[in-house]
Amino acid sequence: MTPRMPRPRRAFLAFALAAALAASAHAQPGAYPSRPITIVVPFQAGGGADTVARLLATHIAGQFNGQSVIVDNRAGASGNIGANYVARAAADGYTLLLTNSTITINAALNFTQGYDVRKDLRPIAQLVSSPVAVGVNSSYPARTVAELVSHLRANPGKANYSSCGNGSPQHFAGEAFNQGAKVDMVHVPYNGCAPAVSDALGNQVPILFSTIPNMAPHAKTGKLRMLGVASAKRLSFMPDVPAIAETPEFKDLDISVWFGLFAPAATPADVRGRIEQAVMATLKDPKLRQDFQSRYYEVDALGADGMARQVDKDLSMYGQLARRANIKLE
Repeated sequence: MTPRMPRPRRAFLAFALAAALAASAHAQPGAYPSRPITIVVPFQAGGGADTVARLLATHIAGQFNGQSVIVDNRAGASGNIGANYVARAAADGYTLLLTNSTITINAALNFTQGYDVRKDLRPIAQLVSSPVAVGVNSSYPARTVAELVSHLRANPGKANYSSCGNGSPQHFAGEAFNQGAKVDMVHVPYNGCAPAVSDALGNQVPILFSTIPNMAPHAKTGKLRMLGVASAKRLSFMPDVPAIAETPEFKDLDISVWFGLFAPAATPADVRGRIEQAVMATLKDPKLRQDFQSRYYEVDALGADGMARQVDKDLSMYGQLARRANIKLE
């Protein structure tokens, strides 16, 4: 008869076996994901964030053991409904947020409605950006940023500019332009980018700040003239359009609409690292890069640390601009 192992010894071995199995499962890169992943987009279908999310979802499945990636649109309250939903979601890596820099504007202006972008969410990766551009109706007497500044200074109090809405990145770019050039254009906010572009085409408000995807098709037809992009450097796919920062008054102007991925704050570091790795590998795909650039998005991938620095930079920049221009969200 085989002697029975003492109970304390059996308990210790059972515990050691369980710990070893758990460690083994934890170490296996294939352990996550084991089921579909949901990317929440806090805006309506068809917009920029939705487009970016769906392109990413289509290409990243190969990095996730073939698991499907689902895009879930939860629009409302300037992106806050979807962001708050993800901030409160299970922190297991299966519910992620893909949003744009509206999230840092909301935070800088105390308009987050129930979540803290630093405490409740963790940056995973920045994917692409679309710098804000300044453009004019083709009949407007300015062909460069410097000429626009000269014309505004020669005609004080006579110019308006449009944006996609109060507190939008386009609004902030316009106010940064005002402050940099020391001019006094009056802001005309629209309910969305499309009507602002439409009125620029109709010459009702001939100066506009908008994103490249909204403006570039009309610049190609000659109906609008794109004077410069509000980024630190020219775009790789549009090198003939200067950066506004090339004009001395705006050497520090850099306002882009970036798109990035967040996870609930308590998501384990190894899971966040796995997602970051998958995103960064996916963004190297030449086909995906071409898909983004054909839609006027610059692929400027940043990992979690780089994106966290971008969030901090935005919070500081938008907060300062809002105070100087008295920009508020309600």
